[in-house]
Amino acid sequence: MIKKLLREWFLLPRGEQRALVAVTLLLLLSLLVRMGVQFLPGPGPAGMEEFEREARAIMQAFARADSVEQARQDSLDRIRIGWYDRGAAGDSHQTRMSQFPPVDINRADSAQLLPLPGIGPVFAGRIIKFRNLLGGFVHVDQLTEVYGLPSETIERIRSRIWIDSSAIRKIRIDSASFSELLRHPYLDYGDVKALLEYREFKGKISTADELRENHVLPDSTINRIDGYIEYSISEALGLSKQIR
Repeated sequence: MIKKLLREWFLLPRGEQRALVAVTLLLLLSLLVRMGVQFLPGPGPAGMEEFEREARAIMQAFARADSVEQARQDSLDRIRIGWYDRGAAGDSHQTRMSQFPPVDINRADSAQLLPLPGIGPVFAGRIIKFRNLLGGFVHVDQLTEVYGLPSETIERIRSRIWIDSSAIRKIRIDSASFSELLRHPYLDYGDVKALLEYREFKGKISTADELRENHVLPDSTINRIDGYIEYSISEALGLSKQIR
């Protein structure tokens, strides 16, 4: 066996002999280093535990993310906040949070939503798309209806968002068309048909209580659409204020 190896060795060109020797030495050196590290006393290099924690956090972000871009943004946000915390350990929580002003989710574009933790381009696009369907958000809990958005993410961003109710696009129930009402995600075909039949019979719809008392729509549906409907009594009150 040894003779055969020696014979093959001497038959190799000189360049290949040198390369084989170099590879063998590298393998031996790597093996010796690995064996030596195991017998070294004391803890590992400084900062190794922190590095491992950050590496685990980044891997978890990739596992939870709806896209690679979101995971990258989430990881950068985590690291940025971590650096700020280490540099300003004596500051209060309110001071740290002031570095990130709250975002109005009724007026923000996708670029303004991206700095929020856990929100990447995919979720930012879904939030805006759902907001446009609704006509604006009435309360933060409506974010639970955004497709795929985790409840953990909503809790993380809850203190960093707010809602401008004046930006809500309302539907004038006494003049809205069938298609306009049907476009709203909280109304189905049967709901719209019942509303229009009642409106044709009654002429005007004054309040949400009128719809409840006459059983035009289920209470749950009335509660959901209440922030998006402009009733005739609201118009009358607005007109009287202008006259005064």
